[in-house]
Amino acid sequence: MPDFQLPYGNSKIYFSLPDNLRVHYIEPREVEPIKELKEELNSSLNNLRFLRPGARVAIIADDITRPTPTHLILPTVLDFLEGAGIREVSLIVALGTHRPMTQSELERKYREALDRVNLIQPDFRDPEKQVRVGTMPNGAPIEVTKELSKVDFSIGIGCVTPHHVSGFSGGSKIVLPGVSGERTVGEMHMLSARLRRSFLGIEENEVRNLMDLVAEKAGLRGLIDLVVDGIGRPTWIGVGGVKEVFKEAVKESRKIYEVESPGNLDIVIASSYPADIEFWQAHKSLYPADMVLRDGGTLILVTPCPEGVARTHPEVIELAGLPPEEIDRRVRSGFVKDLIGAANSMVWSKIRSRIRVVIVSEGIREDEARSMGFEWYGELQEAIDKELRRFNKPKIGIMKNAPELLPKVQNINSL
Repeated sequence: MPDFQLPYGNSKIYFSLPDNLRVHYIEPREVEPIKELKEELNSSLNNLRFLRPGARVAIIADDITRPTPTHLILPTVLDFLEGAGIREVSLIVALGTHRPMTQSELERKYREALDRVNLIQPDFRDPEKQVRVGTMPNGAPIEVTKELSKVDFSIGIGCVTPHHVSGFSGGSKIVLPGVSGERTVGEMHMLSARLRRSFLGIEENEVRNLMDLVAEKAGLRGLIDLVVDGIGRPTWIGVGGVKEVFKEAVKESRKIYEVESPGNLDIVIASSYPADIEFWQAHKSLYPADMVLRDGGTLILVTPCPEGVARTHPEVIELAGLPPEEIDRRVRSGFVKDLIGAANSMVWSKIRSRIRVVIVSEGIREDEARSMGFEWYGELQEAIDKELRRFNKPKIGIMKNAPELLPKVQNINSL
């Protein structure tokens, strides 16, 4: 029996499969990384033409859950802003609805730049720290961190990968959900969950339109977006207007993460790396697997989740095991207040109604997994051996960097 391996947190996990099975690898493509990132960034920063001397600027940068090498970007950006006469710079962490970063995480993510900025970690649940800047098409308020009302311009820094909520990450997503209030983020997530179980790889969609609207209302003027490969090396960087940079970043992201894959697979064995701090991140593995599995197929998701299921959305443990229609009914009746957790619970429920989801994790307990409607095993090899018995010569897919993948499904007989 041959040995296989997948990333598992900061290490690897090994498993075996019978010799007679047909196995398909689904993983990011290799693309040449940028050789001189600082030079390429320096040559592009003049695209931020809206800057003026004496202005106050906020940099909105993604958090520790994203692979953006922000520490390589910030010093050059801060030098440029200083040279442009910017008198005050704030660094706002785009936490979305994640927990605040620890001091060690902040130092690892932003390094020496922390000594040059006013650092802010917004609280998405505190209405006193939000400001209303407009209204959504459905009448709900657009609320963002009040810190944005204290500056003249804001610039986003992030990376672009395929994403199930909005097609791709990056772009205006740095504001919504990045620095938006709970109601605003909840309405966005519910819009996505009610329309489809996944927008993965769909560049133009209703959710992205809403993100663009909110970012514009919030005053996002510039964008620095990167594309990184499967091990976090930058392969592309763009600076300029929000929509223009995002459009180019999507093209570059597809070169790495849009990969040919067979369809109608019986079993997919997937690693949640690099989105594996908790299931709130690891669940991104469900959507690419859903695209390549047949009805009734099995996803075996191996994920460490050292912080458990969802630190800021614990309600999902009870909600996700319900049918999606019941979750939505509870939202509309006002029984469920956490729209964000409810939206993710709805799409998890939709997916597990079509495929069998098996969790292998040290950080998620068996009772938690089963409450969410998932199967659970303590050991990967045990999960594989038992799940193989459900099929006769199953077609197998092995997904590396599953949360970032965008499968381009092909006829299995042609691969």
